[in-house]
Amino acid sequence: MRPPPLPSLLLAVAGATAGASLLGLVSLNTGAAVVAGPLALGLTGGVDEAAYQALWPPARLDVAERKARQALALSPYQNNARLRLAYIETVRHGHVTPAASALIDESYDLLPVDADVAAWRIRFALEHWSEVSVRTRQAVHAEVEVFAHVGSSDTDVRPILRSISNPSGRVAAALWLNTLDAEGR
Repeated sequence: MRPPPLPSLLLAVAGATAGASLLGLVSLNTGAAVVAGPLALGLTGGVDEAAYQALWPPARLDVAERKARQALALSPYQNNARLRLAYIETVRHGHVTPAASALIDESYDLLPVDADVAAWRIRFALEHWSEVSVRTRQAVHAEVEVFAHVGSSDTDVRPILRSISNPSGRVAAALWLNTLDAEGR
């Protein structure tokens, strides 16, 4: 099964505007990784799209990594390329490595609340809850709180929290859902 792409930041260039709606979320229940949303091109000129395409079976992780790194070099704030690198690292090693964890933390340092990647980041972190850093756990919880409070239709956290299959992530998600229910959010 081909994983759906990470969403990309849409940019207005030379007076043109771009817009997209999220196509929904897909959980791969493999425990390895979760990705979501459509791919829209920004300033990376298709380089990140090539990185995404290389992830589809047969996966060409070296190509995907090289293209994601090129996209990040073109646009250092592009969290979808950064998170794609974390995904590739996780797929290669079968768990969240220190390098993958650092990339996830960096994505939160750059944008603590990022509607373009929030659904993916939240789900990925919860599916790897025992492997991510305490810092990532705190950032994920804060992002969940923000999206629960604003009621974003693009990032509806309740279905995300209910979909977690990893046992430790499911416990955290259940606690957060209980808190949201108690607060009437």
